[in-house]
Amino acid sequence: MSEETVKLLLSMDEACRVLSLKKSTLYQMVMRRQIPVCKIGRLNRFRMEDLQVFIKENMIHG
Repeated sequence: MSEETVKLLLSMDEACRVLSLKKSTLYQMVMRRQIPVCKIGRLNRFRMEDLQVFIKENMIHG
């Protein structure tokens, strides 16, 4: 099994790279419950599927 297959949750830094956001912006979105997050102790973790849904739901079609 590849490392990518095993990795189910993304760190804050990885989610920031996927969404092209600053860490402070992502923290604010988490606090406002604008994006799903998995809390593991004090750590925030993100599922790639949730990030993809978030991107899809926020697309603006002209």
